[in-house]
Formats: sequence, C-alpha cells, structure tokens
Amino acid sequence: QGIMVGYACNENDEYIPHELYLARDLCKSIYSYFPYDGKTQITLEDGKIKTVVASFQNASKEQLEQVVVEWLQYHTDDVDIFCNPAGDWTMGGFDADAGVTGRKLVVDNYGPRVPIGGGAFSGKDSSKVDRSAAYMARRIAVDLLKDHDAEEVYVYLAYAIGYDKPVQVSAIIDGKDVGVVGYDLSPNGIVKTLGLQEPKFEKTAEWGHMGTGQVWG
Repeated sequence: QGIMVGYACNENDEYIPHELYLARDLCKSIYSYFPYDGKTQITLEDGKIKTVVASFQNASKEQLEQVVVEWLQYHTDDVDIFCNPAGDWTMGGFDADAGVTGRKLVVDNYGPRVPIGGGAFSGKDSSKVDRSAAYMARRIAVDLLKDHDAEEVYVYLAYAIGYDKPVQVSAIIDGKDVGVVGYDLSPNGIVKTLGLQEPKFEKTAEWGHMGTGQVWG
C-alpha cells in the first residue's frame, strides 16, 4: 500500500526538474574522467546555477574543480563550487555506503522540489507498487504534459494491500485537477504496459529512474 507521485515538467528534454537534469549531466561528465562512486548536486537561483557540489571517489579536489569549471562553460565568479568538501576519498561503493537498496529516495525520484510518496523502489522488483506504480505515475504525467502542452503535471496513485485497483487516481495539470482515464492501473496491468518483466536495474541505478530514455518517461 502507499501513495506514489508522478511528475513531469517542460524545463528540458527529459521532463524533469532542471536542477536534477543539470546534476545528472554534470555527473556523467565527471564519470567520463573518474568512473567510480560519486554524486553531484546543483542549486539554482532565479533559474541560474548558484551552487555546484561534486564528490567522487579516487579524484582530487583540484581535478574535480577543473572538470566542473570546464562543464560550466562560463565565468564562475558567481557560482559556488564545492568539490570533495569533506576531503578526498578512496573507499566507495558497497564497502563505504548502503549501495542501491534504500538509497536517497529523493534522488531516485525528482529531487527535493517534488514531493514523493515515501517508498524506496531501488532494491524492489515490479511486483511492488512502490516501484511499478511510481513508474506508471511518471508515464501518465509525461503523457498529460504532452497532450495538454502543459508546463507541469503531478499524478497521484494510491493503493491498498490485497486490492488490485488504485484507491486514488488524480492528476494536477498546471494547478488544475483533471481526470485520468485509459490506463490499466492494476499491478499486473502496469507490468505489462511498461514491459517490467525485463527490468533494467543496472541502468536505473546508474543514472536515475526518471528521464534518461526510460519507457515510462
């Protein structure tokens, strides 16, 4: 049981909050130089990059700063850059942290701007609505964004254990509540619609669950 939140916006070609889009792009850039454990974070102010945080295993602060400045591609006097702020580090992955299971839920979803239902879907398979319904809510949000040429869409799906139909289905398009029809929202229906019999756990764990060309958007 639980409530899953789907989201889509028109801020970029992946339909995700732009700070998450930028953080992911920066992470990929750094990873091309240092293919190890790492994370990035972007803070925007009035639509412009205000703060960049990057922490990567087996990379020095100076090396990371060089890649970040190159990625920014403009004068960085107004951007605060924090690279390995706690110091350089060499132990990463499962030896140093929790790994995939139960990792940062907001990162798995859409970043801190968008509310989440609370369930961890990394570490679970598609038989759990924490994962499958979160993906379906995202698919519906992307569909509605395109169909209505909208700026922002929220979709809410809620379930009860032992009951295969959602107990709540709602969508908010640019602040207006609308109905949602035309989708099989039973757990089995979601699995079939999104092809979740063939999970891509490694792909979603590496660059995130939403956007990145996933079938659910």
